[in-house]
Amino acid sequence: MGSIEAVNIGRRIRETRRACGMTQIQLAEAAGISATHLGDIETGRSSFKVEVLLKIVKALNVSADSLLLTATPTAAGVHSEALEALFADCTEDEIASILRIAKELKQSLKEAKQSVRK
Repeated sequence: MGSIEAVNIGRRIRETRRACGMTQIQLAEAAGISATHLGDIETGRSSFKVEVLLKIVKALNVSADSLLLTATPTAAGVHSEALEALFADCTEDEIASILRIAKELKQSLKEAKQSVRK
């Protein structure tokens, strides 16, 4: 059983992976580790070397701080005023459309990045 901090880091890895729309298998392949090892990391059952963390960070395209620290500002937090201004005069339908387009764009960017790595 891992330490409380290992469990927290694993949880943040899992949350970030899911937010990126990746499965454990996809992330494990991108990071060059086994899916079993990734599953053990995500649940805090396994310790891992810094090199493995760096591979995960690179595969997720995030900063190590976002996985290691709980008080790191998120992109939404950093840009919340800009987002509020963007949505201020939008209808609910317009907001839904903007969010749908943003999600599609994000997925396209991730797919393009993954194809460049291969």
